[in-house]
Amino acid sequence: MVCYLGIDLGTTNTAAAVFDGDAVTPVRTREGGLLTPSVVRIDARGRVTVGARARKLVDRDPDNTLGGFKRLMGTARGLVFPGACVERRPEELAAEILRSIRDDVREQVGFLPEQAVISVPALFELPQSAATHAAAQLAGFAHVELIQEPVASALAAGWSADEDGAGAWLVYDLGGGTFDVSLLETREGVLRVIGHDGDNFLGGRDLDEAIVRWALAELAADGLPLDRADPALAMPLRVLRTAAEDAKIDLSRSAQAALTLPALFDGPQGAIDVDLTLDRTTLEQLAAPLVDKTLAVCRRLLAAHGLGPEQVRKVVLVGGPTAMPFLRDRVQAGLGAPFAEGVDPMALVATGAAIHAATVGLDARPAAAAPEAGEARRLWLEYPTMSPDPTPFVVGRLLDGPGPAPVEVRFVRDDGGFATPWTRLGPDGTLLVTLELREKQPNAFTLEGRDAGGAAVPLLPPSLTLVCGRTLAEPPLSRTVGVALANDAVHVYLQRGTPLPAKRSYVHRSVAAVAKGSSDAVIRIPIVQGEHPQAHLCRLVGHLEISGEELRADLPADSDVEVTVEIDRGGRLSARALVPCLSQVFEQVAHLSIPEADPAALAVHADALGERLSVVRSRPGLQPTHVDRLLDVEWSLQDAQAALLAARGGDDDAGQRAHRLLIEADAALGEVEDATRWPELDQRVRNALLNASGWVGQLGTPQEQRMLSESGAALEHARQQRDGEALERHLRAVNQLTAAAYFRHPDSWRHQFEHLAADVGRSRDPLQAQRLVAQGREAVATGDRDRLRDAVLGLEALLPARVAQPIPSFRSDLR
Repeated sequence: MVCYLGIDLGTTNTAAAVFDGDAVTPVRTREGGLLTPSVVRIDARGRVTVGARARKLVDRDPDNTLGGFKRLMGTARGLVFPGACVERRPEELAAEILRSIRDDVREQVGFLPEQAVISVPALFELPQSAATHAAAQLAGFAHVELIQEPVASALAAGWSADEDGAGAWLVYDLGGGTFDVSLLETREGVLRVIGHDGDNFLGGRDLDEAIVRWALAELAADGLPLDRADPALAMPLRVLRTAAEDAKIDLSRSAQAALTLPALFDGPQGAIDVDLTLDRTTLEQLAAPLVDKTLAVCRRLLAAHGLGPEQVRKVVLVGGPTAMPFLRDRVQAGLGAPFAEGVDPMALVATGAAIHAATVGLDARPAAAAPEAGEARRLWLEYPTMSPDPTPFVVGRLLDGPGPAPVEVRFVRDDGGFATPWTRLGPDGTLLVTLELREKQPNAFTLEGRDAGGAAVPLLPPSLTLVCGRTLAEPPLSRTVGVALANDAVHVYLQRGTPLPAKRSYVHRSVAAVAKGSSDAVIRIPIVQGEHPQAHLCRLVGHLEISGEELRADLPADSDVEVTVEIDRGGRLSARALVPCLSQVFEQVAHLSIPEADPAALAVHADALGERLSVVRSRPGLQPTHVDRLLDVEWSLQDAQAALLAARGGDDDAGQRAHRLLIEADAALGEVEDATRWPELDQRVRNALLNASGWVGQLGTPQEQRMLSESGAALEHARQQRDGEALERHLRAVNQLTAAAYFRHPDSWRHQFEHLAADVGRSRDPLQAQRLVAQGREAVATGDRDRLRDAVLGLEALLPARVAQPIPSFRSDLR
């Protein structure tokens, strides 16, 4: 019997389920439960404890017992277990959870699973997805695929529905660490994702944190203030957060819950006890802002697709926090659409992942040993493991091999209720048959073959299994992926929502020349992920490098570089760069970790945003929409400051959340700045078009001249519509065309150098600037274009922002 395994790898708890084509069965832990707490303990002797047993030790040994590491997946942050003096990456801890799940599956089904589908939040970034793959490999899985959590939930909810289910669904997935909302539709048995939105730093863990802040405020009101930025409080706060989680769960059933932790903190006057009572009303007041944030995301998603709540047929609630009566009432009032009935919000994701494993044919059973050569003739077959059509096609071809060849084959269903007619193979050994399936159950077929004399011929594979049920269309890409250019623009390759797998190729021009054999010179090609048009506001997820040491010959500046970016079904990134003039391909992609969130650097960023916010608020002519947007920025900055306080105290998760909040605030503030600087922006457009007409008219290719004409028309339309975002977008295109033409001029770098050398007195490091000027003068005299370029870039980095040209984003060497 087939066995398909799905795993919901959660921030707080992990669940698993197996599907045999007929029924989905939850995987029980060794303690008999259905959930494995995502907690790992490593004691002083290096022994690893996982799950429920580890969580029981949080109070006794918080230093060496860690949870919540899912939100740190993809970072390079090492998590320290001081008892054993060891450090583990988040994916290594996730691997311990997955290894425990594999052992539980073996106890239940009798074998160690080798393949599975693992769920991830819809808005996981590529480094986070790559870390999930790495965790599965470390746990011993031979192959896994990823599925977005809300998609898995909808697949599970739709599996048991008797009706066709046509129409839009909204999946509201509030987990321990993330919030996802997806808009889906089912049509003719196929589930398709229309769109999704969410927040990777909004979940039940954040409600636990709100309870912690309430508890600390209560202690401060009693004359016992505690500084969240004190690293010495990190471990007691971890214990308090666990107690807050327990209290939150208790309040789903009771009116009050106790927070009693004797001698939890050390104060100036001795030990500080925590002895507080949290009631449901207080919890609801703490939860209301978080729930309202989720509803705002839901409304934003619906509005983006021209829908209102009245057009949503069903809302599927997923995740432990959705069990709160207050949350359900508030979501019901905010969305209006009815909730799906008869679904378990804690098991839904794992169930959908198991069903999806059947869709993609990931049988968890160990691969059977192949029969010896000569025992059977092998057929290549292609068919849907799961199909919404009860009469799917199977196509195949007889492969070369020893032994007798069949001339006819047939497929016999295991219940005896159906068998295909004997089908004669084509002259080239091909076949095409139609099967009949029983709905929502496994349909095993035996393959039979016979030769011209009617003698039986054994075949490989000897059997196959198909399931008739709801299937998933190609999974969509959660965030836009592109290549960062030297002017900080993003050249989009794969738009958010693109069905996976997907691949795109574009031709760029190199900015710099690279000499053959040079160990210092490289062409850098940064790959970024995010929705912002400016590269520095997106996430750097990988990069390609064309090194001089690998070149067959010198690579001139302004050479064509064809870049291909590909993402597979599981969200894994690959890329290559083809240099046509050298007939060389470069494919070594450096996959990057999410950078560490340094609290000091983030504090500087937050202060700078606060100053920009004050300047924008003082501008005349602000529209009501601008005021609302600035209020959002202010709230984001306040949330970021609170997260920074916790980050200074050693909370890595809070640091990553602060980083994301500041990035979003930066982007939102930039939008308002652009909208309120219309006269300045309008003048920039006029100057850019005048500049472009000269350079592109003189040195541009016919294609670039045509593109400039089209961009000019688009700019004029955007000016008439007063569409600042479109104006900026087309302005960037014009500037790219100008730069491409400008750098074809043999004296372009010399002109740049002379312009910067004239302002060298304003440099932040005059001595270094003088050295670079001397280097540039020497390069001009010798005609060394590469050294001249290096001098220009060095001077740009030393000059104040009001004088210097923009520094290339992520040091990209493409335009």
